[in-house]
Amino acid sequence: MSAFFISLAVFFFYGIFGASSLPALTDARVVEGAKKEGVVTYYTGLNLVAAQKLIGAFEKRYPFLKIQLARHGHVQLRTKILTEALTGAHHFDLVSMPAIELQLLKKRGILASYRSPEGEGIPQGLKDEEGLWAAIYITQFIVGYNNRMVAKEEVPKAWEDLLRPQWKQKIGLDPDAPLWYASLTEYWGKEKTVKFMRGLADQKPHLRRGYTLLTQMMVAGEFPLAIVHAHKVEEMKTNGAPIDWVKTVDPVITSAHSIAISERAPHPNAARLFVDYILSKEGQLVLHQAFLVPGRTDIPPLVPSLDQGKLKVHYVQPGLAERYDQYDKEFHQIFRAGSP
Repeated sequence: MSAFFISLAVFFFYGIFGASSLPALTDARVVEGAKKEGVVTYYTGLNLVAAQKLIGAFEKRYPFLKIQLARHGHVQLRTKILTEALTGAHHFDLVSMPAIELQLLKKRGILASYRSPEGEGIPQGLKDEEGLWAAIYITQFIVGYNNRMVAKEEVPKAWEDLLRPQWKQKIGLDPDAPLWYASLTEYWGKEKTVKFMRGLADQKPHLRRGYTLLTQMMVAGEFPLAIVHAHKVEEMKTNGAPIDWVKTVDPVITSAHSIAISERAPHPNAARLFVDYILSKEGQLVLHQAFLVPGRTDIPPLVPSLDQGKLKVHYVQPGLAERYDQYDKEFHQIFRAGSP
């Protein structure tokens, strides 16, 4: 589908939902409190384009508020927040990152409970039972490929196909991917997962931090394959990039990128207002424009291939947080041992 028709579809979608999708459920006292606070500090791993779209739309809706943005990878974000908590520096109002990372912050008492009235649109399983976080979009870990470098008959069909000799030193991988490893372990079992990961490490993958960067490098021909996020491949593909992704891997590890408020938020009302907005149809449609798959079930993905019902999906379980440090250690040990 061309970029023109994608834009037309988004315009049509807004035309249908725009008037009825305003975050009208927000308590008037929250709005008045936010007006007095005037600012909200937002930590996120959201890609820059999506973050800018979201901030622009929010500030247009609420011109009395300004967003102070801090973007980092999710591991760096967690470290930053934990360090600030240890030193008594309470800078952030809200944070969005994978739900399993928020579970780790929840265990430390860093997050506040807030049951947004807009949270009704987020299904069970994609929000915390105690109201500490809710999914704003989901990401899918998949095999992406440059179709100018990979012949049709050579395209991998399963994760195990990455271990073929022909792909040695030709795969891109984020070195901070214990989430993917932990979820595969839960789905496949420890023995199969460790065997696969060691085989992948023996392939000497190109370790580059950041899924957007990995996708860009794959487009540029730095390597023909990469473990990336499906929505980013679809976005770049729509803009003419010679890439695609494998829909047949089992499982497609799927993570809920969720939002939460700090227990010590300097601007708590502004934080609540932002959460209400991002969980509303209006806010979710902004993320929808950026090819992200919304957390709300009443907004379909922008392209059919991102439809969860057509993939062998396995959702990252928040309970993995209990052993996440161990998974993190094991993942890095495997890839340090397999690095050049």
